[in-house]
Amino acid sequence: MTHQNFEKAREAMILSQLQPSGVVDPTVNAAYFSVPREMFVPEDLRGVSYLDGNMQLGHGRFLIEPIIFASMVQDAGLKKTDKILDIGCGTGYSTAILSCLAEGVVALDENEKLLHTARQNWENLGYQNISPVLGRHQDGYRNSAPYNAIFINGSVAACPLDLVEQLALSGKLYCVMMEMGKSTGVITVFSKTEAGQLISRALGDATAPYLVGFEPKQEFEF
Repeated sequence: MTHQNFEKAREAMILSQLQPSGVVDPTVNAAYFSVPREMFVPEDLRGVSYLDGNMQLGHGRFLIEPIIFASMVQDAGLKKTDKILDIGCGTGYSTAILSCLAEGVVALDENEKLLHTARQNWENLGYQNISPVLGRHQDGYRNSAPYNAIFINGSVAACPLDLVEQLALSGKLYCVMMEMGKSTGVITVFSKTEAGQLISRALGDATAPYLVGFEPKQEFEF
């Protein structure tokens, strides 16, 4: 596909996937149009990079369906002064979207090869407000906390309480909650009240692979 064709595919993704599903915020749509998704997937998948599904990146990792992450981003209502933690950034696409909407993004991944690819992608495309971090997904990155928003690129089996603690007072954590044994999860927003009470809100059903570090814990049977 040519550059022009990729632009048309990007526009079609917004018009046929994001907007009909309720993602109509013009700043979010503009961010999605400005980031070339095809640059963040394996070369042999670039021709189908705008389809509405989870896309394999290799190393057992996936780029989650566009509408799932876009729904999270729109709900967050990000401001140019916000600091974001993007967990499981993979090859860097989600981080690139967030970098268009926030002051700075900490991009965390525990796969060194994927993070290296992400850094190359960001450098090639000129993104300069991204701080890459190599580390375990479930640990987050306390050194730069608190965050206005935290995004997890995949499903989790239980509320990641350690990550909620890294939020700013009015911050929000976004993930797909999918209980063990279920095939469909729910896009979920976690936040804390001023009194420290944990509250959650559902944005809609979604299907996404578990992100490494957030899989269901296996129970031993005797």
